[in-house]
Amino acid sequence: MPEPKLSMQTFKKLLLQSIKNFQVLSKLLEEEKALLQKPSATPDTLEVLTERKNALLKLIQQDIDQRKAFLEAEGFTADIEGVEGFLTHLPPDMEKSMRQGWKQLVNELEQVQKANSVNGRLINRATQHFDLLLSSFKTSQNKVKVYNPAGSSGNLNTLGSLGKA
Repeated sequence: MPEPKLSMQTFKKLLLQSIKNFQVLSKLLEEEKALLQKPSATPDTLEVLTERKNALLKLIQQDIDQRKAFLEAEGFTADIEGVEGFLTHLPPDMEKSMRQGWKQLVNELEQVQKANSVNGRLINRATQHFDLLLSSFKTSQNKVKVYNPAGSSGNLNTLGSLGKA
């Protein structure tokens, strides 16, 4: 196994990089939430934000791949048990520091998951509202309420009426 101090420095660098990327993603999700709640938000603005999120998600996937490769190179499995194994093999003072960093990364991930869930619900609600409006528009589009000579109301199909006139 490589020297613990060098391993720790590499792992610390990977953790800090991942934490930073999750913090940036968290800010993007806050921006997205604000846009989703703003009636004047344009699809173009949301699309640009989505592109930024997708680029950041690619970086986060690279972070994960680098952490997996690091753990495997250190002789551990690329999962939670592997991280735990790596941390327990560090000297006690280094282990404590790295556990704090790992815990911060996990907390950042949980915050991002919560924010993403909230935004998903906002998008779902907006989609349902739009579908309802579209549905009511479609059902009333070709029907006009008119009164006949007897005074009762009925539907007039506007598509055929123009041709009859």
